[in-house]
Order: sequence, then structure tokens, then C-alpha cells
Amino acid sequence: MTCRVSDKADVYSYGVVLLELLSDKKALDPSFSSYGNGFNIVAWGCMLLREGRAKEFFAAGLWDAGPENDLVEVLHLAVVCTVDSLSTRPTMKQVVKRLKQLQPPSC
Repeated sequence: MTCRVSDKADVYSYGVVLLELLSDKKALDPSFSSYGNGFNIVAWGCMLLREGRAKEFFAAGLWDAGPENDLVEVLHLAVVCTVDSLSTRPTMKQVVKRLKQLQPPSC
């Protein structure tokens, strides 16, 4: 919004890319038009989480590949990366830490 690059802007961008990868939709996908002007992937993810419908967010087959709890956690993380308040967004170091907690133990 300020046309300035910052770590917090990078976190926002990372969150949007993560949402796109999880859902196989673009940030401004045409399927969002039924929700009204300005509706985007961030608003869609927030809405589905709030309504307890997270399963609907994920690309075909991804939910079944699971584990479901980890998928929902990654969706939550992506949404947190895209909150409006800069002070509320995590740092990339915090994002990496949360993602590492989801990794299966090494063999």
C-alpha cells in the first residue's frame, strides 16, 4: 500500500503465494466474483476458516493426502501472514519455525 518494500510486505506476499499453492487458485481468481467486488484469496481463506469449512479451501486431492491437521495449520499460518496489521504479522523466521514444527521426524 505504501509502495515500500519491507520484511512485513515479504511475509504478506509469502502468505498469498502459500494460499495460491494450497488452493490451486489465483489471488484474484474469477471464482471469487460471486462474493462481490474486491473479494480475494485472503478473504476467502479467512471466511472458510471462520466458518469451519477449511476443507473446501484445498486443491483437489490435497486434503485427502493429509494429514488434515497439518494442512489446516498451514492454512492458518498463511492467513496470519496476510493480516492487515503489520505488527501482528509474523517474521519469516517465525514462519519457518512453525513450518519446521510440522515436518515429520527424520528417518
